[in-house]
Amino acid sequence: MILEFSISNYRSICEKQSFAMIASGAKSRPNNIFDVDLNNGSNVKLTKTAGIFGANASGKSNVIRALFEIRMLIVDSRILKIDRPIPAYDPFLFNTKSNNEPVEFEIIFLSKDKKKYQYKLAFNQHEIVEESLHHFPSIKSQIIFNRGKEKDLHDENIHIGKLGKNFNYKKYKVYKKIPLLSIFGQAENYHTDISPVFTFFDEIEIWNVTESGVVRRLAEYVKEFLQESDNKVLVPQIEELIRQADTQIQALLIDDTKRGEREVNTVLGEPISTVRRREILYGEHNVYERNNIVAKHNLPFFNESFGTNKLFALGGLIVKTINQGGVIFFDELDSSFHPLVTKLLVNFFQESNLSNAQLIFTTHETYLLNKEFRSDQIWFTQKKENGQTELFSAQDFDGVREDIPFEKWYLGGKFGAIPYITKGGHEEKED
Repeated sequence: MILEFSISNYRSICEKQSFAMIASGAKSRPNNIFDVDLNNGSNVKLTKTAGIFGANASGKSNVIRALFEIRMLIVDSRILKIDRPIPAYDPFLFNTKSNNEPVEFEIIFLSKDKKKYQYKLAFNQHEIVEESLHHFPSIKSQIIFNRGKEKDLHDENIHIGKLGKNFNYKKYKVYKKIPLLSIFGQAENYHTDISPVFTFFDEIEIWNVTESGVVRRLAEYVKEFLQESDNKVLVPQIEELIRQADTQIQALLIDDTKRGEREVNTVLGEPISTVRRREILYGEHNVYERNNIVAKHNLPFFNESFGTNKLFALGGLIVKTINQGGVIFFDELDSSFHPLVTKLLVNFFQESNLSNAQLIFTTHETYLLNKEFRSDQIWFTQKKENGQTELFSAQDFDGVREDIPFEKWYLGGKFGAIPYITKGGHEEKED
């Protein structure tokens, strides 16, 4: 569960921008928040969902992309090349100072066993320049590890990370481009207090669902997940979600026998072996004679519309997460969806959430602002004149009550974060 995170000097984000899932004391829409009792005896209220709104090119996607890149750097460090820059390094370029400064990231979160952690990471294109991990056995934080400028005496490419006082100041050697946290994802380096942090990052789901190829990969991921016997109990929930969206699909059928067929083709006379996937998911449709149902037809899911396939992909991941816990990030959740379908997904997540899961997404769908969200769930991005992205909450404005018409206020420009269209050199905006 995410409490808050901040990003500095990444793409359009220059100065530190912070985002939080901590709920305010507002009494409205209690189904949109949940309470968590931490292991250290404290309590926190968190929002289940949050939407980031803003004009095109305002930096919404960069907030989610930053988390994606940091996650990849931590959990998939094997892709790093010795002679290549750190791929996540992508600083703000429109400032003479920031274009050579480190990217900085900080996150405060709860692990599955409800321990509170704070993780910081800063890096340039050549090396990690700062990394630290704290936990909160009480209200006050304690250091778990720290990694700074100390290097191996015989090889400056090797950095020294050191555990805190309660862990006997044990030292670890790590290559300069690899986060120290990464090595604790390996079985031989399992650590009771550190490995769950690696697992937290590993299990975050981050998907840019504007791209058809990404949606297909997510759909395949969900299909494979549902083939596992323990997960078949989730199929009725996905069916119900798809029925509510008026797709005319009556049921979902999964054929466990169709996991792939091997075929042999030739390229330039040389035989090559490939695996062709066969459809394992079918949608059951009614067959009518006049107005009477006379039969059922099972349609392979690849023959369903792209919107239906996307609904299955996102809905399937949502059902998995609300039952098993976790955090989902969707970039452009509303892409290819009717506004009412987008609303359905968000409400389904909030109303059916059994495990304190969280959903964070970017969107242009202002319909969601119409009585769906509390002010602490509404975030905006906008570009300043110098090209920098600002990230802020509806709560940051004076006079904001929970009963105001958020959609009308937003489209009327009271929160900013809307495009100002120019005609003939004159700026125009919605009244």
